[in-house]
Amino acid sequence: MKGLTYVELLVVLGLIPVVIGIISGVLKVQNYYKTTRDLQRLQDLNLLNSALNFYFQNATSIDPDGPNLDGRGVDESMPTIFVSVPSEKDKFFESCFYYPNNKTYYIYQTNKNDYQKINGFGWVPVNFFEVDFPGISSLPVDPINNLRSGLYYLYAFQRNSPQYEVSVGFESAEFQKGGVADRVSNDGGNDENRLELGTNLNLIPGFVFSF
Repeated sequence: MKGLTYVELLVVLGLIPVVIGIISGVLKVQNYYKTTRDLQRLQDLNLLNSALNFYFQNATSIDPDGPNLDGRGVDESMPTIFVSVPSEKDKFFESCFYYPNNKTYYIYQTNKNDYQKINGFGWVPVNFFEVDFPGISSLPVDPINNLRSGLYYLYAFQRNSPQYEVSVGFESAEFQKGGVADRVSNDGGNDENRLELGTNLNLIPGFVFSF
């Protein structure tokens, strides 16, 4: 079988940097979009935190699980973690047992028609109309927002001495643990893989949502 000629070898060697350049360019574009989505997540979580903080401080009668649910605080009969993914898109497990505190947590997902509503029917079941918080017309959701990616928003609350927590995971390595812009390791919460904001950063179990 005939081998490569000198000219053919030069052509092949010349193509290698081109291929490497193309791959490098694709990776840079992918990282750019990951970072862009992570910046959106930071903005979303800060908005949710501000809206919830305003609600918990100003609502006449605080109802953190809204008009359709009851007993969903982590200190109540059905301690619940609320997920931003609508049930029709990805179905989470309905409950899980957390051994460190011997507690069963329930998972709540609303439907695709309501999940971004701010009237108490959304994935965060708080009626923000009660306090007229400026700047929020619909509930933010993760730009990817599905189970398998691990990219979705979470909410939980405590009813007695009302407190709440929201959290988010990141795509880009720079925002993850050990990254140059690490946002998860020093937020004061119990999950080193997610950014946690709120008034009690230990309401959502740390490992339950690691897939």
